[in-house]
Amino acid sequence: MQNRKAYIAVSFAVFGLIGACAPTGPRPAISGNAAPALAALSYSWKTDYAGVLTPPVEIQQKAHAACIQREFERAFMTSISFEHDQATAVFSCRGAAF
Repeated sequence: MQNRKAYIAVSFAVFGLIGACAPTGPRPAISGNAAPALAALSYSWKTDYAGVLTPPVEIQQKAHAACIQREFERAFMTSISFEHDQATAVFSCRGAAF
């Protein structure tokens, strides 16, 4: 029983400190000049073989060109899905803007 009381007291102290560190006022609104989120780059191609989970070179080049146009250095695949004979890859961009 003594250990339980000590545990409860310590819990209140710890969580009280955590609550004291939390912001109490409203959060500021996001400024209007923030860059909007970029739409994902989604490309599909017809395939009859799913043993290799890599998009064709042409698709990779299209994604890279789109990222360069968005002023990023590199495209990377975030997901790939298969439905019957259709494969779809979603790309995103990374790297310092030029």
